[in-house]
Amino acid sequence: MTIPSRFWITKGIGESDVSELSAFDESLMNAGIGYQNHVLVSSIPPSTEIQPKIITQHGLTHVPIGDEWKLIPSSAILYVVKAMKTGKRGDNVATCISLAKVAIDTNESTLECILAYEAKGSNLEIVEKKALFGLEEMVNRRHAILDESWGKSGYKIISSSLEITKEYGCSVSFVVMDPFTFKHETYTL
Repeated sequence: MTIPSRFWITKGIGESDVSELSAFDESLMNAGIGYQNHVLVSSIPPSTEIQPKIITQHGLTHVPIGDEWKLIPSSAILYVVKAMKTGKRGDNVATCISLAKVAIDTNESTLECILAYEAKGSNLEIVEKKALFGLEEMVNRRHAILDESWGKSGYKIISSSLEITKEYGCSVSFVVMDPFTFKHETYTL
């Protein structure tokens, strides 16, 4: 079993007169993850957040490993939670991922985790409200105990918006699992 142990949040916007795909590529560069492959996962990131160095003009990200900063290599596989919205000239596009750090009591122990909820649309304020509402519903469904010391009132958001001036545009928000610090566990039956 492969288990991520750290994550970070990032966002990006991109525009292009060539294609929607080119606008998406520009948004990935802006988010600092333009040279990696992305595998979409659902909505449970690991419980430790890191603050990487994102160099948006080059599409690069460095993450802290001990006393060093390591560049995420090209073609690396990144596991991500993604919210994406594309559009055309004159459109407004917005994305948001809301996060909550929670504890869930089980019969055996307490499970600490992060919950994430993605939303997209045309109005940033509405998209952020939808993302927080959806996240609150996730927390309530699990009867989770919210860690209110983390983020705004226990919640954190990453959001992005763009009024498209070129032919195509894209807004993205990501939760990215740190590829350098995965734990690998094996179990036998």
